[in-house]
Amino acid sequence: MRNFGKIQKPLAMLSLLCLLPMGASAQSIVKGVVKDSSGEPVIGATIKVNGSKVGAVTDLDGNFSIDAAPGSTLTITYVGMETKTVQVRGGKTLSVILKDDNNTLSDVVVVGYCTMKKSDISGSVATVDRDAVMKRIPTNIGQALQGAAAGVMVTQQDGAPDGNSAIRIRGVGTINGDASPLYVVDGVQVGNNANFVNPSDIESIEILKDASATAIYGSAGANGVVMITTKKGSAGKARVTITADYGLQTLPYTLDVLSLNDYATALREAKITNDGDGIGNQVWNEKFDGKRKSIDWQKEMTRVALRQQYGASVNGGSEKTTYNLSFGYLDAKGMVVNTNYKRFTSHANVNTKVNKFLEIGGDINYTHSESYGSNGTVGNNGNLSSIRDFATMTPTLDYLWNNDLNAGELINVNLVNPDGSYGVTYQNTPDGWEGNTQMAGNVYAQQMENGARARNGYDRIQTTAYVDLSFLDTKQHKLNLRSQGTYTYSANNSSDYTGGYKRYNYYKGNLTEIPLQDDQSYEFSLNNSHSYSLGLQTYLTYNLNLDIHSLTVMIGNEVSKSWGQWVSAGARKFPSIMNRDLSLTEDVNSKSGNGGYNADVRSISYFARLSYVLMNRYILTGTVRKDGSSNFGSGNRWGTFPSVAGAWRISEEPFMKNVKFVDNLKLRVGWGQTGNAGNMTGKAVSALSGDAAYKYYGSNGVSGFWGNGTRETGWFAPLVDTNLKWETTEMTNFGIDFAFLTNWDLTLDYFVKNTKDLLLERQIRPSSGYTSIYTNYGEIQNKGFEFALGYHKQVNKDFGFNVRLTGSTLKNKVKKMGDPLYNTCSANGAGTLDGSNVQAIVGTDGVLTNHSICKEGEAVGSYYGYVTDGIIQNEADLQDYKSKITDNISKCDENHPLSVGDMKFKDLNGDGIIDQNDRKILGNGFPKLNYGITFGANYKNWDHNLYMYGVLGQDILSYSAMRLSSMSKFDEQWIPNILNDSYKDAFRDGHGSLPRLTVQDANRNSRVSDLWVKNGDFLRISNLQVGYTLPQAIANKLSIQKARVYLGVQNLLTISGYNKYGDPEVGQGSVLYTGLDSGRYPMPRTFMAGFNVTF
Repeated sequence: MRNFGKIQKPLAMLSLLCLLPMGASAQSIVKGVVKDSSGEPVIGATIKVNGSKVGAVTDLDGNFSIDAAPGSTLTITYVGMETKTVQVRGGKTLSVILKDDNNTLSDVVVVGYCTMKKSDISGSVATVDRDAVMKRIPTNIGQALQGAAAGVMVTQQDGAPDGNSAIRIRGVGTINGDASPLYVVDGVQVGNNANFVNPSDIESIEILKDASATAIYGSAGANGVVMITTKKGSAGKARVTITADYGLQTLPYTLDVLSLNDYATALREAKITNDGDGIGNQVWNEKFDGKRKSIDWQKEMTRVALRQQYGASVNGGSEKTTYNLSFGYLDAKGMVVNTNYKRFTSHANVNTKVNKFLEIGGDINYTHSESYGSNGTVGNNGNLSSIRDFATMTPTLDYLWNNDLNAGELINVNLVNPDGSYGVTYQNTPDGWEGNTQMAGNVYAQQMENGARARNGYDRIQTTAYVDLSFLDTKQHKLNLRSQGTYTYSANNSSDYTGGYKRYNYYKGNLTEIPLQDDQSYEFSLNNSHSYSLGLQTYLTYNLNLDIHSLTVMIGNEVSKSWGQWVSAGARKFPSIMNRDLSLTEDVNSKSGNGGYNADVRSISYFARLSYVLMNRYILTGTVRKDGSSNFGSGNRWGTFPSVAGAWRISEEPFMKNVKFVDNLKLRVGWGQTGNAGNMTGKAVSALSGDAAYKYYGSNGVSGFWGNGTRETGWFAPLVDTNLKWETTEMTNFGIDFAFLTNWDLTLDYFVKNTKDLLLERQIRPSSGYTSIYTNYGEIQNKGFEFALGYHKQVNKDFGFNVRLTGSTLKNKVKKMGDPLYNTCSANGAGTLDGSNVQAIVGTDGVLTNHSICKEGEAVGSYYGYVTDGIIQNEADLQDYKSKITDNISKCDENHPLSVGDMKFKDLNGDGIIDQNDRKILGNGFPKLNYGITFGANYKNWDHNLYMYGVLGQDILSYSAMRLSSMSKFDEQWIPNILNDSYKDAFRDGHGSLPRLTVQDANRNSRVSDLWVKNGDFLRISNLQVGYTLPQAIANKLSIQKARVYLGVQNLLTISGYNKYGDPEVGQGSVLYTGLDSGRYPMPRTFMAGFNVTF
């Protein structure tokens, strides 16, 4: 109920839209029926009387009636079919057959601020096959774009119910900025995330890839543009569509790890035999082999989860007013226990043709979503959610009472006890703390209790209204003015409430339910932010059509403003879980808060486009945009972004008329510049901020958030270069569009994309009072080849099929950087980009630190580390290695010396020292080839759809492989072959391919090296579906326009040699983490069923 108020106003506004007038139907004197080539009625075909405004739409049986005089001409149109013209003959019922339109050149494509015929496009623009995409049942835009177009790489960040996708169009052209594309929804720029759009509401998607197409968006178009057009109303009776989709999500695989007894054996060998230490926790003594209680964390922390998705829409209107109203609801349980995501969307659109000169309309979109269970405090690393995390957890909670091997009792700990309390691996007894305090504890209990209280909420409302004035509308001249205003409000709110849950204490043989000390209080924190934006765009378009000449000129202006505020607060020691008022805390010193206003960002732009087509074969397009932004200083506040492109339709030349196998042949070339403002908001304005209760960090890097000390403090914004300017991307594109032999189509593109003046921090002299300055430097190049090959065939009236192969190659390179830019960690694990810490080891933040580098001549975020030189085989080999080098990176000492079985690292610079100067490029995360395969077939009322995708030539820097193959932490699990593949003493047979088992890892065998760079090639069968459409005759009897049911599977199979370490489709959040596998929420295998019905 607390969210109903948020939804109430938008729902009221949506309801009012439904009350707008819909007009009246005209009386008819001419009747007819429209069918397709197989004899099925065509529902919703449009019939118009040429030279008048009279029109009609076919009904469920394909019938129509229209007021038309004898001798007049009717034009019949339907999307995806050829347009047909017939003449009215008095007294006769017309019978019209529409054929499938295999020629897509006349299709209208949405580009910046206008639409164009596909045949007139000179840039690189890809149209997404909406029908094919929707059959995959996507829940967000990223899933809808997966494999939709060549040159568009979509990587699923994780399999969480609210998981996002990393989308890269033609590589990465920035380091500090966002590499995601710009989304434009119904002509409105909405930023780099469009997950608020319900995929079911989408009518069409176009992807603008090269700069000649994206330059019209200037400083926002450097990473490509995704144009989304939502469904609009159409004239005719109201049509109601209901959809329901259900899915059972299962874990597609588990990682193979050691049994509990083998785990104990490996641990004993590491700690006693190799490290020379005591075993420490006596629960691992061989005396208890076979007696410990085993826990399969991968099984316990995951579940079969239900996903439900529903939609309802109403579409209709008159010749003057049309409307579309839709609602969507998604309830997705997560595979990880106690995770959940819910989303509600609504969309309303109304368009009214007031008269022949004026059209008005508007849209309202509302989205509300909530996710639960993503608790940042669960587990040792505070981010326990990946299948690798579960696999590497200690496979038991058992401990030995008093850790006394002789007198202590082995305590078998349950995850959940019969009374509903949770087992725990340590005990607070009168005799002190007992148990295995090195373990992560009962993370199942943490997730079930505390995880459920972690909530993330999101609300978004966007309203748009437009006025369209037509000053001229003749066959030769058209002059149109459109003005569109937009208001957007969004809010993010999250809260986390952690505290006690029932756990048992085992004390002197009795099971007693006593809260532990850390169960006695509750901690509550919340974060809220609100963002607002206003925008207005106005543009004038003139079209001229004179015989062999076609000219389009468009000029426009766009202004926008965005602002917001945020607040965060927290406290601890609440008397009850029901108390969520910070003023009720019993520890006033624990209260902490912060907040402020985001810097206002204002922008103003002017843009223009000129498109000229001569003789329907020679095409020239030019655009220019001038952007001004308050993010930059007065000296470089404005940026100008031009483009020019040309195309030659060779197939329209007279000399090609006799070349029958060529249906279309067009050559394209384009050049343009676009920009990127990076993360510039607030950077250009020096600011001092205060916090009355700011909690400082201790010398160990651990937050003193709950400490008693508070202090007044402030900080300066980074020093900024007063000449700071936009990142500028320049792209050249060459392309070919080729349709041949009626059923084949081929698109080829080659591009070179250079980005200069990167927005980065550069180190400066400390005497300036600063350590770095935010400035422009560096240059990145992306170049590659793209292809899309398709074949479709309607074999007969019952059977047809289609297949499409898309692919792209990419070569990413830093052309100019100066000193290399490292991705490093400081001593306490805090990430930096200044290269100050160069120890390439496993950091306390749980990732491979200093793992990547930006260096001239290499890919952005290339893996950077040591080169292994085999394993020290024997004592002679050990002494020889020690005599040649000194390892300044290892932590070997007299208690834990370098030993036989440790890894040898190459001294690349030959100075006799192994240090940071011996690192080199080990690879990068950019695949050599991305590809996708789509297959569809239909037989009578049955349809079949298959989609696969994969990569070739991908290197993965695998933190997961390191975690599963080494013993840098002794409370973790390992892959089964670690006992056989790890080096053993030469006297005990076997030398192995992995370093010796060691918990101390004095030689730092687990440092970043080529040992952990793995082949990440894979092929994934992403979607398999079979559907059945109800025969029209039966549907008509049921008063149904159309009905379809389906069964399908998502993520059916992944073929890869990397599977033993995890999912080879590694996430790509930050560009510097491209190809790094640090574990992620598992991708589900989903068994689906659903239906859609139109009345």
